[in-house]
Amino acid sequence: MTDSGFFPGTLRRVGGRFFLLLSALLLFVLLPAPDRARGASEKPGEGELGLLIKNVKAGAGFTSDFVQTLGAPGTSGNRSEGVLVYRSPGLMILHYSDPPGQWLKLDGNRMALYVPQNRQVLLKTIRKHRIPETPAILLASIPEISKWFFVRPEGTGSEKEGDRISIVLIPRHPDPHLAQARLTLLKGKGVLTDLLFMEQNGTHLGIRLRKFRVLSHVPAQDLTVTVPKGTTAAEVPGAF
Repeated sequence: MTDSGFFPGTLRRVGGRFFLLLSALLLFVLLPAPDRARGASEKPGEGELGLLIKNVKAGAGFTSDFVQTLGAPGTSGNRSEGVLVYRSPGLMILHYSDPPGQWLKLDGNRMALYVPQNRQVLLKTIRKHRIPETPAILLASIPEISKWFFVRPEGTGSEKEGDRISIVLIPRHPDPHLAQARLTLLKGKGVLTDLLFMEQNGTHLGIRLRKFRVLSHVPAQDLTVTVPKGTTAAEVPGAF
């Protein structure tokens, strides 16, 4: 069956680090930083953030192909890929082609991850926000993003239009999970191409976005998810 809401089946509680890691596959897919005015004192990359935010806010949402690498400390990581779609304010769906059939839905502070091999949907409600903990919450909170992160642009200032510029986001208050994030944008384009997230325990999540495109309209079919008959649901307890 097709369901645009969260899986309605009977819940059972599960726990452990395995589900924490599995549920965190793509908690941070697009991470824009605060809008800042251009000026003589502007550091490399700050203007690019403002342009990215302007582009995202100009439409009803956006879509992009993605390639994801998630690795435990000291490993090169596992690769997966697919297509993501975001609709303002705060709804994001990630449709995986590898592994096939998997999807992740982020709707405000609610998360659902379908794991085809287990015929199971993992559900999570995030109740406390040390930082915006999903891209859906983050994108809906762009005007207040500096409340959670320090922004540290990196570059020489001599980059030409189309060159890549990296920007580091550091939580303003120590976070038990996220140590820092690194964004890479194309100068003068307002396009995000790469993200790297480093957890306190050394886990790393890398995201490469391709064919990033702002949408004036987000088709309803792009926001639906398929839940096969016989799928069970499990509530993931605790905080991330």
